[in-house]
Amino acid sequence: MNFYDILEEETEGMAKNPYAAKSNGEWIEGLISIDFLNEFYGKYETYEDIVANSMTEGHKLYFEWLKEKGILN
Repeated sequence: MNFYDILEEETEGMAKNPYAAKSNGEWIEGLISIDFLNEFYGKYETYEDIVANSMTEGHKLYFEWLKEKGILN
């Protein structure tokens, strides 16, 4: 999967991420590198594989958010 094909760039090479960081128990919106997503998650073909191999809670929530938005199937 190439995340450049499915994500909208907010700034060059970066996409919106509502789960970019956590402060005082609350998620903070920010950006995530599309190159990072391609490097670590691009080898997976399905949503289920991506979520099963998520490296952090924030990444898992991000991929679930993408699915809810109809961006990731």
